[in-house]
Amino acid sequence: MSKRDAIQAHYYHRFSPEKANHEVLDWASAASQRRRFEVLADNVDLRGLSILDVGCGLGDLLAFLQERGIEVDFTGVDILQQMVEHCRDRFDTGRFCQADIFSDDAFAPGEFDLVFVSGAFNLDLGNNLEFLPIAIGRLMELSRRYVAFNLLHARWPEREPGYFFYEPDFVLKQLAGHEVEVKLIDDSMPIDFPVICLKKTADGGQ
Repeated sequence: MSKRDAIQAHYYHRFSPEKANHEVLDWASAASQRRRFEVLADNVDLRGLSILDVGCGLGDLLAFLQERGIEVDFTGVDILQQMVEHCRDRFDTGRFCQADIFSDDAFAPGEFDLVFVSGAFNLDLGNNLEFLPIAIGRLMELSRRYVAFNLLHARWPEREPGYFFYEPDFVLKQLAGHEVEVKLIDDSMPIDFPVICLKKTADGGQ
């Protein structure tokens, strides 16, 4: 089964109007999902940025930004058409499209100020350690300024089958070859850790 098929299979049966958004998206709670958005907003001035939300799900990041009154140029992308259609019905702002940014040429290099990934790296697809460096390279290619993502933490003792947990040191090694300033936040939640990268300019500034 391909990576795309595995992700679609995992989320397809979860999609239901009777379920809360966090249940559809496989988050433990609405609070934990929101906490990941708060970490991003607390560490990056998002106002006026063009944002690509990779694996946008039901569009909850955009709803969070609207709730906070943060105006952005928002693009959500998901590999599940049901998610995309839901977002288009839910919002009258932003744009939403179906694509796999890691294999499709849906966007141009440097098209966005910030590329954000929340939860898209959580499933164990059998090649996570090999895929993550490739994925990071693609995120860096699409972003002009910031790349932010979160990963499940290897310290978590209650590891359910089907999910992949990462060592922070491994992630930092994958980022070492990129011209970025890295902020790895290891204390926002016990189960995962956010990573926020600020790209450097050619002259070494920001």
